[in-house]
Amino acid sequence: MTLLKAYARKRESDLFNICSYLLRSLKVNFTSRGLLDALEDHIEYPSLLSVKDTLFKYGIASDAIDKGTYSYEVFETPFICSIQQEDWPDAKFTIVTVAEAGNIEYLDPLTDKPVHIPVGDFEKIDKHVILLLDTTAPKHETNLAENRKKQRDSMLAGRVSVYLVLAAVLFAAGHILTHTAGLPAWCGLGFLLSSFLGLLISSLLIWNEIDTHNPFIREVCGGKSRKLNCHAVLSSSKASFGGISWSVWGFAFFAAFFCTQLLFPAHPGFMLIWSALSLLTAPYILFSVYYQWRVIKQWCPLCLVIQVVLGANALIAGCYLSDSPALPGSMEPYHIVVTVLAGLSFLLLANTAIPELRNARDGRTYEKKWKKLRYNPEIFQALLDKSDSVTVQANDLGIVVGNPHADNEIIKVCNPYCGPCSKAHPELEQLVKNNPGLKLRIIFTATGDANDKRTPVVAHLLAIQQKYGSEAVRLALDDWYLASDKDYKAFEQKYPMNGALEEQQEKIQAMRNWCKDMKIRATPTIYINGRELPDSYRVTELKNFF
Repeated sequence: MTLLKAYARKRESDLFNICSYLLRSLKVNFTSRGLLDALEDHIEYPSLLSVKDTLFKYGIASDAIDKGTYSYEVFETPFICSIQQEDWPDAKFTIVTVAEAGNIEYLDPLTDKPVHIPVGDFEKIDKHVILLLDTTAPKHETNLAENRKKQRDSMLAGRVSVYLVLAAVLFAAGHILTHTAGLPAWCGLGFLLSSFLGLLISSLLIWNEIDTHNPFIREVCGGKSRKLNCHAVLSSSKASFGGISWSVWGFAFFAAFFCTQLLFPAHPGFMLIWSALSLLTAPYILFSVYYQWRVIKQWCPLCLVIQVVLGANALIAGCYLSDSPALPGSMEPYHIVVTVLAGLSFLLLANTAIPELRNARDGRTYEKKWKKLRYNPEIFQALLDKSDSVTVQANDLGIVVGNPHADNEIIKVCNPYCGPCSKAHPELEQLVKNNPGLKLRIIFTATGDANDKRTPVVAHLLAIQQKYGSEAVRLALDDWYLASDKDYKAFEQKYPMNGALEEQQEKIQAMRNWCKDMKIRATPTIYINGRELPDSYRVTELKNFF
């Protein structure tokens, strides 16, 4: 498997693969970016719960059950389960597409291709927890156009950077072949390509120092092989020199090497310097191979590739120096200074960046653990129980969105002209839409006075609910809160109410009295089942509890 293929496969998890396979089979429009973000942003990722909640966003309801003694054929396909081969360190998720006639067809988590095996063989690797799927009403991805644009821009940015580097290499190679003749030209081309390859491999070694557990790095470094283990070699006692790891030394060496070859292709002065350096570093090949073979007794595939590159450089250097005996006069102090400064700069950059990048990775890990604790329902409920409670009943007040008979209720106290209230509206509406057991009660702070600009808007919304019902007022709320300009005249023309507005004064006054009794001082004020939302939580976080 090539590095590019390994990267393309390992950058996405088995969870992503089964979800994308299912969505494609159902002809659901989605983006890889949107699906991957939905999975990885889940506080329980990677888990069956993260798959369940992610698929729900695409209109696919699901329920996890214990297979027990039931036959696979009694379950409607497709369904999701986890399997584990004997040589796998952990279980992986798969999707079963066919279960009939004593055979099972499932998506191989390693190859991402359908596999047919007998039921008995599948039974041996199955973990017996099945996620049943309701695929009758799938829906396309929310914000599909926006996500497609972001994904396209991200891919374009990545490809452009790769194309620019390749173009620079090709331009330098072309310059060498058109401005230099004979063996020096081929030696210059060899140095250019070998330094480029060395930079790529040493960058992977740097990546290994930052994130040892990255699936792509683990695959490149030998996967499940006991003899191939980059981490064992790179974390050994001899894996550093002068307090700096050999990975950093190698990166600085090849980065400076490549930059000088790119900027000064086949220049005699720089060719001489790098020829000398290539010969000086050649003994390191013997040290590295012996240390891995006889001391560690494990091999680092990336390190071995680096040794091959260093060996090729030594051969190129020998050929170049043997063909150019008069070259020492072409080397000037300028060439030495540029080489030294470039090497030191990359050495300092890598040595400084690695701890910062490692801390950033650890920070993301700790953040996920913190969110898992923060979004624990028991902790959230304990904090709710300590917050202020609703002391005045609000059963007949305001506008109700969602199932009026739902067990759970969110009260939103708001001002129709309040900016934060407008931002909270779509979040709460989506929450209610996705949870039939949740209702939203909206109570307004309007005074009912004629000179209060809030009064006509609130009266209008109440009149719409009274005359047309909950679905009409939900659409009217969207029109009002999602509008960038709160223009009541335009709203009034779209929803003509005639004399129904005057009938709402009593309702407005009742809401006003409730707000006074509850001592509402700011909007929006949110209550969850009669308890005020703690200050440390935001409306956008409520989706983690409902």
